[in-house]
Amino acid sequence: MNDSTDTSERPVKPKPRARSFLIALVLLGLTFWAAFKVSFDLSTFWEVWSNPIWSKFWPIPWDWVLKKENTFDPLIETLQIAVASTLLGCLLALPVSFAMSSLTTPNKIVYFISKTVMNLVRAVPDLFWAKLLVTAIGIGAFAGAWSLSIFSLAVMVKLFSETVDAADPRPLEAARSSGARHLPAVKTGVLPTVFPSYVAYSLYIFELNIRASVVLGLVGAGGVGRVIETQRQFFRFDRILGLLIIIFGIVWVIEQISVSLRKRLV
Repeated sequence: MNDSTDTSERPVKPKPRARSFLIALVLLGLTFWAAFKVSFDLSTFWEVWSNPIWSKFWPIPWDWVLKKENTFDPLIETLQIAVASTLLGCLLALPVSFAMSSLTTPNKIVYFISKTVMNLVRAVPDLFWAKLLVTAIGIGAFAGAWSLSIFSLAVMVKLFSETVDAADPRPLEAARSSGARHLPAVKTGVLPTVFPSYVAYSLYIFELNIRASVVLGLVGAGGVGRVIETQRQFFRFDRILGLLIIIFGIVWVIEQISVSLRKRLV
């Protein structure tokens, strides 16, 4: 009796629907079509290793790499760019995120304008901002910090405004019903519930800025990326490999600390 009861209560495995197969076939077809259009060739995966340029990556000249002026001074500049841009971008994103949220913005015009402007800013890649600002301001860390500040603002606004949208509206309604004005009501009814997410997102953006600041240096925006680009022009890939190993270690340590802090906050 028990065996028959267990058998009858066992869930039935759902059968795959024809629509699922059709979607899979369409995606597979689009993948092959895209690969064909970009001249994708599987032989690249094993032919690339026969390139004689790989011999230039070894041995690593650690005596050059570990010099303060070659690696550590540019790395400190990279960290300075990341810290400054994260602070500036995330601070500016706090009021803009509330303006972009339908929960905390009763004025539809402000909501539409802020949403449209930030969509336009986010549509421009950070590398283009760096190139533009390097042309306008000049080569150096200042242009890199400004470009990453814009990048931080765009990413933070996107993440945090969606968090504000998903916040519990009842504390805000209670604050408004007690006669509080709009800004005090938002400060007491919404900000405390979403602030841990704001700090967690800020740490995540700091991680992104560490990586991005290395890339932006390739276009003259300061930091260790400028050293990498200089060595690339002279085909000193052995030095570049040493720099990348050090950058990887620093980024890994920062990421582990950031992940640990974010787990405690959210």
